[in-house]
Amino acid sequence: MMDDPFGLRSFGPKDLVDRPGVKFRHAAGRLASWVADMDFPVAPAIVERLRDRVAVDLGYPAWDESGRSHLPDLFVERMASRFGWSPAADRVRELSEVLQGVEFAIHHLTDPRDGIVLHTPSYPPFLESIARNGRRLVALPGMPTATGFEWDYDALDAELAKGGARLWVVCHPQNPTGHVFERRELERIAEIALRHNLVVVSDEIHSELVHQPHGHVPFASLSPEVARRTVTVTSSSKAFNLAGLRWGIMHVGVDRLRDELDALPTHYVGTPNLLAVEATDAAWRDGDAWLAAVRDQLDANRHLLGELLTERLPGIRYRMPQATYLAWLDCRDLGFGDDPAATFRERGVDIYSGLRFGDIGAGFVRLNFATSPTVLEATVQAMAGE
Repeated sequence: MMDDPFGLRSFGPKDLVDRPGVKFRHAAGRLASWVADMDFPVAPAIVERLRDRVAVDLGYPAWDESGRSHLPDLFVERMASRFGWSPAADRVRELSEVLQGVEFAIHHLTDPRDGIVLHTPSYPPFLESIARNGRRLVALPGMPTATGFEWDYDALDAELAKGGARLWVVCHPQNPTGHVFERRELERIAEIALRHNLVVVSDEIHSELVHQPHGHVPFASLSPEVARRTVTVTSSSKAFNLAGLRWGIMHVGVDRLRDELDALPTHYVGTPNLLAVEATDAAWRDGDAWLAAVRDQLDANRHLLGELLTERLPGIRYRMPQATYLAWLDCRDLGFGDDPAATFRERGVDIYSGLRFGDIGAGFVRLNFATSPTVLEATVQAMAGE
């Protein structure tokens, strides 16, 4: 058995019952496997930093006049060291969350009824953002293969030739399928976007949770020309499980968006959360050992999930994700209808319905396996009705 210095394996379902987050409150006594929060204990470096800060000072932070913390500079360093990408520091802006950056791009770079391209199945808030802003979804449906998913870019190219699309939101790595866009595929996306005059919003929030032998290539790193048409949004929140602290970051390669954001009143956008900045600083400076252990556990869990499904629910088609801690499960052969999540909830597992990810999600569910092996085993066992 592997060592467990951070307590990633040493908890069971009963240890999660009194957790206060929405993941467990929503589950209402069921095993919680829906929203993208990990069950693991917070990284010790983050806990220590937050305790120290709370004990000393929660007043106005000593940031620059625009309300910018030091994290944009640290972000530039981390992108260079982790991915070999050197973003321009003067184009980095802080956010309250990644979706705020997506909304900025939609609002400032598109008009009502403009088309926005999206790989489907898609993270539900992307679909909601397009609809609520009165934009038109240009869906790029994913096709399951023996080992993963692929998208028909030739068909999209023909659709875009008709005109009307302005933006392409790329979830990179992809949620919910766990697909990693390798360089060749990214270059195909870039070629289409450049030829059809699209801006690409690249959501790279899962970039530090890519499983070997795959690797993450920042979209904006492809070329200077691509960078000038790319808005990159990301955060420490997925890799270090900090969603509740509300912090994100955006690299604005598009001049028009940069200029329009800079013209807004200083307090219109808001400033970062002090504790989120402290937590991210601790994560990026001192949390990599914890992150490495988490990645090892997630890798073990994605293999364990395959074994458990083969043993207990062989009717589910499972394509092992190349990234993230989310599994997109094809349950169409189980006979549970378009929303198998309803059956699994009746059996005691709160799991994300595939229908939330677009019509293409009928018959699918998204399962979160960022938990202990014990909880994962209990989850699959309950799903099987045992």
